[in-house]
Amino acid sequence: MSEFEDGRDVQSMSVESGMVAVLNKSEIDQQIATAHRYPRSIKRFRDESLQMVTLNERIAESCIYALPRGGKTIEGPSARFAEVVASAWGNCRAGARTISDQGDFVTAQGVFHDLERNVAITYEVQRRITDSKGNRYNADMIGVTANAACSVALRNAILKGVPKAFWDDMYQAARQTVMGDFKTLANRRADALKAFQSLGISETQVFAKLEVGGIEDISLEHLVTLRGLITAIKEGDTTPEQAFAVDGQAPSAGQKQPATYSQEDFDKNIAGWSNLISIGKKTPDQIIAMVESKGKLSDDQKAKIRAIQAAPQGNGLSFASVAEKINKADGLDVLDVAADLIGEVSDEGQRRELTELYNQRKEELSA
Repeated sequence: MSEFEDGRDVQSMSVESGMVAVLNKSEIDQQIATAHRYPRSIKRFRDESLQMVTLNERIAESCIYALPRGGKTIEGPSARFAEVVASAWGNCRAGARTISDQGDFVTAQGVFHDLERNVAITYEVQRRITDSKGNRYNADMIGVTANAACSVALRNAILKGVPKAFWDDMYQAARQTVMGDFKTLANRRADALKAFQSLGISETQVFAKLEVGGIEDISLEHLVTLRGLITAIKEGDTTPEQAFAVDGQAPSAGQKQPATYSQEDFDKNIAGWSNLISIGKKTPDQIIAMVESKGKLSDDQKAKIRAIQAAPQGNGLSFASVAEKINKADGLDVLDVAADLIGEVSDEGQRRELTELYNQRKEELSA
């Protein structure tokens, strides 16, 4: 509300603003003096921030966001991570506010002031407040959008004000906590898919987003991307529809996948698929399922994929076939039979990965 809207004259506002300015200056001067008297310890900052971001999986997950941009998914530190950095850094002031909500956009400004170093950073962020038809949002939606913009502006200001050299390895530690290891991979895959199902996103949509054939193909790195998408959706940076849009377009209620998979894309990718099949990482049917999440293959295209043969391994078995038996085992006896096949896989690295998968499955069935 302006000075005219609430009935107060310009002179009275000027006097009040002057008094506030004097009080604010005195307050800031006192904070700067205190900061110089009690300087921060970089070691303590690193120890405290590392402890906070790796406290548990859920906290680590909230420190990462992922957003679809230009056909790719970008990942980075979230607003929650910035809160940890500001808290552990100390001797600083930070805040955000809306500075404009006129026209088609709302503009938020984030401010970070390092009192000890006397460095101030401001960062502005815009968010659209009109729908696809150009109609302005209602007051509630404008408020929600403004809050989201303020959160992003504050995050950017903090992470620009505190040099990346001091917090980047903390962020990597949070990623590693989310990623886990092969012992936790199966459970975390299932948890991630369950979280997306609660948001109305099917497993097929998740597989298409990651360009994988099924749940067994979701890797440790994929888990970080999925958890980052969940954080971005929860914080209002994107929506489930936008996060899983096809070719940059959010799917509508009646939208269907492309009728056919283009021959151009098929010719471009067939060599990579052949390699996956030849080394035993994928079966032809798994490749077909993965590709048809994006578009329907013709009978001729399916035949070409099925004609690809895995490389001869003597009397050995492929990674994909043994992994499938381990994952489908519904009892410890069946699992042990599947485990006996690990030694018949020729590649040593694949045998180690299958052993990790076996140990994880054994823990699940023993629980």
